[in-house]
Amino acid sequence: MTKDKKLSRMSTTSEKRRSFIPGGNSNNSSSNSNSSGGSGPGSSNPPSAGSSKPTHGAAGTSGTHVLHTSNARSAANIIAPPPRAHHAPATSSASPNPDDTATAATTSSKDAKEKESRPKDASSTSGSGGGNSAGGSSSSSNAALAKEKEARIAHLERELEIMEQEFTRELDKLSQNESETAVFWQTKHSDLNQQFLRADADLRLLRQEAEARDADRDALRREVADLRAQVRGLKEFVSTSTRSNGQTSDEVFCEGMARLGNGLQNWVLVNFRRAKLDVAAAREETHEELGRLVPMHADLEASAKVHMLQSAVSRLLVDTIFNTYFFGLPKEQAEQFKAMEETLSSYVDSPEALNNWRSSTLALLQREAAEKMQAETAAATERVIARVNGILDDITDAKATEARDTALRALVGSAADLARQLAVQKAVFRIHLPDIVPHQQTKFDAATMEDIGGEDEEALAERDIACVTFPGIIKRGDENGGHMQYENIIAKARVLCSPE
Repeated sequence: MTKDKKLSRMSTTSEKRRSFIPGGNSNNSSSNSNSSGGSGPGSSNPPSAGSSKPTHGAAGTSGTHVLHTSNARSAANIIAPPPRAHHAPATSSASPNPDDTATAATTSSKDAKEKESRPKDASSTSGSGGGNSAGGSSSSSNAALAKEKEARIAHLERELEIMEQEFTRELDKLSQNESETAVFWQTKHSDLNQQFLRADADLRLLRQEAEARDADRDALRREVADLRAQVRGLKEFVSTSTRSNGQTSDEVFCEGMARLGNGLQNWVLVNFRRAKLDVAAAREETHEELGRLVPMHADLEASAKVHMLQSAVSRLLVDTIFNTYFFGLPKEQAEQFKAMEETLSSYVDSPEALNNWRSSTLALLQREAAEKMQAETAAATERVIARVNGILDDITDAKATEARDTALRALVGSAADLARQLAVQKAVFRIHLPDIVPHQQTKFDAATMEDIGGEDEEALAERDIACVTFPGIIKRGDENGGHMQYENIIAKARVLCSPE
């Protein structure tokens, strides 16, 4: 009883396996129908044992198309070829019969009927006919497949375990690296933050120190400004307390003379720097006057044209403005005042009293008769301008312009104001303009002269003077007009020394 159950289970398992392969049941059914058709009434020969063997063999072997593979996955993916169509075999030993057509029709009808019961016949046929042969092979193949699957599963489990170990190891390594990196950058950030905090603290301290220094500097500047104001006030107090009314300090005259000299130099440079000098083509009167103004002009025409022209204009300003008794007075009246001073000097022995008389008289004229002298002042100014333009236009190719005359008129006005201011002082101020005579050496004097060439005074010692570009001022006496033995250099004359 147990053996029959095992055989039935094996046949059922075999049938289930064959049912997954296309064409397996149809072959069994067709083989059964063929065997039954061959034993029908239309056959000439009765069925024999020999004719039933092929039917059994087809049912057990060739009709099932069973594919045996070592892998269950491969067996499921393989598609078996379609089953061949089975027709009723014609027995070669049967003789020709006129009733074959009827037999064939009967066989076809039987085949059609048996198609409906083909699944049942196939299961019964496989269970009865091929039970013994297919049962053993299917059980062995199932065991092999089970072992193979178990081995495959074990292999995959081992690989999975290895991969899990590798994954865990790599994950631990990455975690460790990440931890180290995080620690490194945290340390780095902490250090940088500490540096930033220290730098910020130092910067704040430096800013506080800078603000404190700025405050101290501003305070010192204010203190210096206050001290300068005090010193200025003290100077003014000393100046006003030690001199009479209308007296001017020496610094004012020094600054005024420097401004006048710089203005004259700029005027000559702007208007005659590019002018062509041609003294030979000038008129005879111009030759004579230029020889009187600049005796050494022939030596300066080629090498120092600008300095020669500046020297000529300076000499004209000294002769027409600074050497007059009081600029703005008519010539006859100026001569009368000069004669009166000489007359007083013959009766008065005190130079201080004589200087006070001169200072007060000229100050009275400057203060009270300015409007009356305005016409003569303007006329004298125009005469100076005409004389300067006449000489310079005759020896150069420069043309007179309104701008040039306006600038020259301003220079002449400044020189006139400075000359009047010098004349009303109790001390005696003299314009110092060294005379340069041909065939006579005029040595450089560092006490009263300054070289415009920029050379050292020690190197200029005993050097000859080529020309005087602007005069200086020498003061005799004090603010009260006395002590005439004292002499002071207020402004040095500007000279051009000859080359060695």
